[in-house]
Amino acid sequence: MKNIPLYDVRRISDLKDMLAGSVAEFGDKPAFLRKKDPAAAYEPVSFRQFQADVNAFGTALLDLGQQGRRIAVIGENQYAWVTTYLAVVNGVGIIVPIDRELPEEEIVRCLERARVSTVVFAESKREVIRSIAGKVDFVEHWIDMGLASDENGFKAFAGLLTRGHDRVRAGFRDYVDAEPDPAAVSVLLFTSATTSESKAVQLSHGNLCENLMAVMSTVRLGPGDIALSILPIHHTYECTCGFLCPVYSGAAIAFCDGL
Repeated sequence: MKNIPLYDVRRISDLKDMLAGSVAEFGDKPAFLRKKDPAAAYEPVSFRQFQADVNAFGTALLDLGQQGRRIAVIGENQYAWVTTYLAVVNGVGIIVPIDRELPEEEIVRCLERARVSTVVFAESKREVIRSIAGKVDFVEHWIDMGLASDENGFKAFAGLLTRGHDRVRAGFRDYVDAEPDPAAVSVLLFTSATTSESKAVQLSHGNLCENLMAVMSTVRLGPGDIALSILPIHHTYECTCGFLCPVYSGAAIAFCDGL
């Protein structure tokens, strides 16, 4: 077999380190291309803005008393999903990505098994999540990605993001200065239950970063490239290749409107 030379990679110890390195290297270049609605044009979000939003949402979650807790995220690929993911793992607790195609009873089962304290969900899952909220008593906070303001016990993602930015500007640095443990569990995900009940898989920053660097040693990707995120982002494959790899390498991510 012919030897294939590997690309040099930037060494990273955790995903917070990864994001900081990308901000230092790519700064105001676009990290994401997003739409306010399907008919609108794509608008860029810079690496610097993404880091600020991650810090803000993480700060807001700490304000809600979620330090060290397990936080679920469910919904289609979008900016609020990736912001939630990194905000949780980079200084709050453990992220629990949930398959948005699961039936209501299976979502409840995943929340129960993971002992989730907060659920962050997309507008498309609002009806199902509100039904679930009326049946469970162990979830402390329900955060709607699509709400403009808090409503009937459901918190607005946008409002928490604004609150977090205000807290960071006021000098609250508990989240900003947090240092993730590369060996600690940071992601709890469920496998596809094709033959039996889904299995819970635990991943650490170290697991994810080693995989991320291995991928980037074989694939050339960088500023000027655009990755179209299509596959379900709760899967580790898409989360790594369609989200973390572009953020690491300086490429921009555009989210597919639908198939």
